[in-house]
Amino acid sequence: MTRRRGLMLGAGCLALILLVVIGALSLRSPGTEPGGDGGKAAAPPPVPDSETLFLPGYNASAGGFEMTPPADAAGKSVSARLALEDDAIGTGGTIGLSFDARELASPMWGSQDSNLTLTLSELDRPALRFGGNGVDRHMWWTSSGEPAPDWAEATVTPEDLERVAAVAEEVDAQVTIDLDLGHDDPARAADMASHAQQAFGDRLLAVAIGNEPNGFFHANQPQLAVRDATWGPEAYQASLTEYSAALEDAAPGLPVSGPGAYDAPWWRAFTESGIPNQRAMSMHWYPLWDCEGPASSIANPTVDDLTSPAIRERAQHIIGMGAEVAAEHDLPLWLEETGPTSCPGTNETSRTHAQALWTVDFAMTAAELGVERTAFHSTLQACQGGAPMSPICARGTLEEPGQIVEGRSSYLALMMLGSLPDGKVLTPTVSGDGSVSVHAVLGNDGGLAIMMVDMRDPSEEMYTTRPVEISAPEGAEAVAPDGWELTLGSRLSGDSLEATTTALDGLVPVTGDFAGAPLAQAHPLTITSEPGTVTTLHFDRASSPAPSDDGGSAG
Repeated sequence: MTRRRGLMLGAGCLALILLVVIGALSLRSPGTEPGGDGGKAAAPPPVPDSETLFLPGYNASAGGFEMTPPADAAGKSVSARLALEDDAIGTGGTIGLSFDARELASPMWGSQDSNLTLTLSELDRPALRFGGNGVDRHMWWTSSGEPAPDWAEATVTPEDLERVAAVAEEVDAQVTIDLDLGHDDPARAADMASHAQQAFGDRLLAVAIGNEPNGFFHANQPQLAVRDATWGPEAYQASLTEYSAALEDAAPGLPVSGPGAYDAPWWRAFTESGIPNQRAMSMHWYPLWDCEGPASSIANPTVDDLTSPAIRERAQHIIGMGAEVAAEHDLPLWLEETGPTSCPGTNETSRTHAQALWTVDFAMTAAELGVERTAFHSTLQACQGGAPMSPICARGTLEEPGQIVEGRSSYLALMMLGSLPDGKVLTPTVSGDGSVSVHAVLGNDGGLAIMMVDMRDPSEEMYTTRPVEISAPEGAEAVAPDGWELTLGSRLSGDSLEATTTALDGLVPVTGDFAGAPLAQAHPLTITSEPGTVTTLHFDRASSPAPSDDGGSAG
């Protein structure tokens, strides 16, 4: 055999082998790989945690929304009248989260390894505020890389503000930031304000000079003292004047809010200070403040007090006083920091379904009283051991919380509030014992949204479904001359008030007898409320008059 012939035979064998291999591959099923298990398709790669929502209890694609027919509701009937007032507060981008200013330095903001931005997007243009006790005691600002002093627990830089601003842009949030008043350094605070103005632009609604100045010296909280016994509203006013001058030099025209306090003399100290560019009067309030109170107190950190109608009445009184002071000075009222209780650590109300119910009722009650912006205090600490009251928390350990967050039951409540349309908050008048409240928003598009909050314990057999008669809103006749018809529904629920889990079904079409149910000026609608739930109903403007029957109810 010559060498030439041998090469030709070798080439022929190679060609044959290639044909066999190609033929075998062509017989495989599409999407399979050699060595696969029985020819099955390869599994898709797992979705990383940074691209995953962790919202236990949330069902975005629930089935059709149904309600118990009124004829089957054995509970005592409730009636609700709604009115559109001339000074009604607007909705949309007005409810969100408050964080300690130290959280500005968190690596979660804008991180590709975090799902924080994705999670915040579920709140629909959330209000974001940065302040808390840390801003005056433990946060160090520097734009020049100076070493932090011993008291600093977090260093915040211009780069941090830019990362947070990028998140605010992505989730369409408006932001307020508190400046350090505790260390009495107007120039440094003004420098931070100037960089914040550059980073956030129009998304920065205002800065505040200090957080809760009424707590700078308090006999019952010596661990928080940053002033001596001479501190008071007058000394605070003097500091406002000094800081305001520094702000005007560094960031001319920057709006200022304040005082972020829960005491009327401090509200007046801010509003009557004479500083320029006052944007809003802000207050803080936690209804359950009586940490070791007697049984007779209505402000104990218990589920019973949190869900009592008395706590709503107290909120109407306290927030109402703040609204009066703000109105006297022609300023909007902001509730820049709130939550169920100011008592430290875990207590009966922590992480409960009751907290979710209260969150919806409190936010809507505040808006009805004239609060333009409400922020629920939160942290990015670990869910276990680090953040007992926070609507949001990190899924890691206390020592290593990581960058992946999840929303708790009260976060689901904030999501439900975010589903309300942009519009005007209506003023409700509700009969009964106060355990069932009704709130409503008249949408800018003419639609109507109604929320029923039922504080009764669903685990108690004594509580049954209640019929609730809703009257069409007074003052809105021209908006929907033919009335409205029911289209969508959503429900937040739990097994008991003390339950540590809450379920939220997303807005879906109403089915059954209530589908398309009419509501008009001469045609009230009777719906039903279940114990331990928040029911949200969306109505579209009707295209024809409601039928004239005598029931006004569905089913």
